[in-house]
Amino acid sequence: MRIGEVANDVGVTVQTVRFYERRGLMPPPSRRESGYREYGEADVRRLEFIRHAKALGFSLEEIREILRMRERGQCPCTDVTKMAEQHLASADAEIRRLQRFRRELRQALTVWKQKPTRSLSAGAICVLIERTMKGGRNHGRKKSA
Repeated sequence: MRIGEVANDVGVTVQTVRFYERRGLMPPPSRRESGYREYGEADVRRLEFIRHAKALGFSLEEIREILRMRERGQCPCTDVTKMAEQHLASADAEIRRLQRFRRELRQALTVWKQKPTRSLSAGAICVLIERTMKGGRNHGRKKSA
């Protein structure tokens, strides 16, 4: 198969296949006499693996290490499990952060809708946002004596 066929079969672009080759995720392909790259089913399977691992949140460096371990005859599954646990912990932390953000934004919107301000106030940039700032004007700064 030529590069365009492989890319199309896997659902990536030709540039993606070439990028993975440059990054060492794909082995250098054999070449036809015409110079065109020639790919086989093993290449398609490897590209599908890379694509799915990326969809699961693995970085290209992690995927490269998984592939290297396998090429050395090692079973990468224990390491993959550890990596996935770390990704899950990061995702959980991000979800908690986004839930806090959502609560804060919802509270701000509730306050803003209860007390809408449609006029300019001297010295204020936006009264709505400033009304919900914690600590007022000195937020994050020490008060001077």
